[in-house]
Amino acid sequence: MSRRTLSITKEIIDLLSKPEVIGLATHRHLQHERAIYLKHGRCGFAIDVLVREGGERKLYSILVEAEVKRTKRKFKSFMELGGTVRYQLSQKIGDTFKIKRRKLTYRNGEELFHQVDLVRSAFYEKYRQLKAAEGIEPSRIDEEIFHAAGISPDEMLLGV
Repeated sequence: MSRRTLSITKEIIDLLSKPEVIGLATHRHLQHERAIYLKHGRCGFAIDVLVREGGERKLYSILVEAEVKRTKRKFKSFMELGGTVRYQLSQKIGDTFKIKRRKLTYRNGEELFHQVDLVRSAFYEKYRQLKAAEGIEPSRIDEEIFHAAGISPDEMLLGV
């Protein structure tokens, strides 16, 4: 992947790894994205990260969407094709939002999912820490469909 793509992966991992992270939630589930990609050549994930900064609770929302480049040639798997990644980081500041967007390319599905796996690992490491702080055993995590810890529905803007 390009240095820019690696910098986005690093940016997401750095945010997830902050000691000030007090809440996390998935909205588009990381574990199923590879299966979706193998069928459709596109996928994505969305996560919320709640951080306590300067005594305030700040919500960062990450959206990553990937799509293979169009081709007229036949192919055996979407994994062999390159494509485009669209990345958006939204930060809720009071009643307003600040948005950062980037558009990148990747060589093939393996390259793409290597980056996704790095983000997934960082997410679940912090998620397990937050769940442990809530007194929930890590073995129960796999039983959940929607993953949230330390963040309320109103902070995730659900129902708004």
